[in-house]
Amino acid sequence: GAPSMKSKALPLLLLACAVLAPVTAGAFNFRFLRNSVLQQLTPEDIQIGSRATRVALDSGKNGEWSNPATGASGTIRILATVDVDDRRDCRRTRLAVTAGGQSGSGTYILCKVPSGEWNFYTPRPGATLTPSQAEPGAPANAT
Repeated sequence: GAPSMKSKALPLLLLACAVLAPVTAGAFNFRFLRNSVLQQLTPEDIQIGSRATRVALDSGKNGEWSNPATGASGTIRILATVDVDDRRDCRRTRLAVTAGGQSGSGTYILCKVPSGEWNFYTPRPGATLTPSQAEPGAPANAT
């Protein structure tokens, strides 16, 4: 049937919930973005972006995503695989997202938790990032 007015308001409602509620399992945490960008993302954008981000983090390869329906897009650049504090094989990652004419980006450390999710990790002050030994085939001095 034809979409009613009700369904039009739903994505906004969902997005408001997504911003306020704790992130549900499987959805990547996009709260690193400034609100101006975050407010432009639809739940579908977040779903597509989450999947691409997780694939990039799992594989250690750069990734990108876009949602043709909304024009939102993002890139995931894996800068290094590092050990930090007691965490092993974390990814130093540059994330960029563009949505609704707004864009935001930053460099973050993401570490995998036992559940298989990747979480933002803030190192302790003065923590050193050591290149992980697990990096296959990469010379130790690679930048």
